[in-house]
Amino acid sequence: MARERRRVRIQVAGVSSLEEALFLERLGVDALGFTVRLPEGVHDGLTEAKARSIIQALPPFVTSVAITYVSDARSALELARYLGVTALQLHGDFPASELEMVRVAAPHLKIIRAVSVVGSEAMAVARSWERRVDALILDTYDPATGRRGATGKTHDWMLSAEIVRNVRVPVILAGGLTARNVADAIRTVNPWAVDTHTGVEDAQGRRDFAAMEAFVESVRRAEVESR
Repeated sequence: MARERRRVRIQVAGVSSLEEALFLERLGVDALGFTVRLPEGVHDGLTEAKARSIIQALPPFVTSVAITYVSDARSALELARYLGVTALQLHGDFPASELEMVRVAAPHLKIIRAVSVVGSEAMAVARSWERRVDALILDTYDPATGRRGATGKTHDWMLSAEIVRNVRVPVILAGGLTARNVADAIRTVNPWAVDTHTGVEDAQGRRDFAAMEAFVESVRRAEVESR
């Protein structure tokens, strides 16, 4: 029996200007990811004050996501409240006990937990978080740089597909997705949503508006072809 296909949501991470945010909203992108409080510091000039001003200028019904490496409930809540985001995407170390504190203090805030797909143990990690969060994002770990996410590299999509089949929360697929490979990724993994960051940048690491449009078109084309 063929798997049921639904509309695939799209998140574009690394948004750093209002122009880009409004362009993505016009394309019908569901979620805009703002990368803040990262281990390496400010990304693409996006200070927290700038992210806040962009989010405040967004039209309604656009999900704003803080993508961050904060590791405690107090920092997470402070950041989410300051930015005015509707979702928090957690990378790095974040104890389950601290996550429960966020849940109690901000029950309206959607929590997305990143899982690095580096081997069969990724399934156990995903299962350990599924009852505590609203969604999981499956991303790539690059051992050469130690980066978890925004690596520009894909991972084993068969492992991601297995996680999708075995967890009860929505799964976002990330990791090296571009307009060229996202359709294959959707067919293989059947995720609830897809995420791109470096896949919509040019060779110099600058945001590429044509690549953003091509990515969205590829996702929508894959939806039609799978029906």
